[in-house]
Amino acid sequence: MDVELRGTIVNNEDAELLRWWGFSDLTCPGDIASALDNANGEEVTLLINSPGGDLISGSEIRSRLLRYPGTTKALVQSHAASSATVAMSGCDEIAADATSLICIHNPSAEAYGDHREHQAAAKQLFSVKDAILNAYMGRTKLSRKQLSELMDKDIWITAIKAKEYGLVDQVEGTQQEEADNAEGVRLLNGAGTFPKITSAMRERFAAWKAEQTNHVQKKQGEEKR
Repeated sequence: MDVELRGTIVNNEDAELLRWWGFSDLTCPGDIASALDNANGEEVTLLINSPGGDLISGSEIRSRLLRYPGTTKALVQSHAASSATVAMSGCDEIAADATSLICIHNPSAEAYGDHREHQAAAKQLFSVKDAILNAYMGRTKLSRKQLSELMDKDIWITAIKAKEYGLVDQVEGTQQEEADNAEGVRLLNGAGTFPKITSAMRERFAAWKAEQTNHVQKKQGEEKR
């Protein structure tokens, strides 16, 4: 059974809000949970085309894949970056199409306030990086130091290079010799552009949900009469 991990990874609440606003190219942990429930222990292939997104949600997807009782395989069809690479590390086997690209890099976060808040945020990001390294270390052939340095470079790497590093197990769709020594292309401005949720968007969505709830309650009240 194929399970799709497409677009930006967001949490369940934001997924509901963004879909109401018309965003469709996204995946949340709830989507994966529902798909795995429907698979009911059958072999699952996670089809990936994602720039990443929310790390916590990516980690939750990884955990669900690790706990799934059936066999799981990830297939990077186009690109997997950031939290998408964390999510796919929960699969038993990882494959990548020969034309696909993979990006791993240091985590980032928004911080507000004076120097104390920014220093605290920096310390937290080191802890977050350690957590990401823990996910990768179960698969990679690199040492923790080498892997950390690779994340520092913030680059896209080919599927063949990813196999060389041990980040994927096999490359599909190519007959060429696996002799790609290119280090990758430096990535500018992160792995992708993620939808920004504004306070106005949240307010309008909340008003819509309240309206829907009132409509349902009114209808139920009329049915009881």
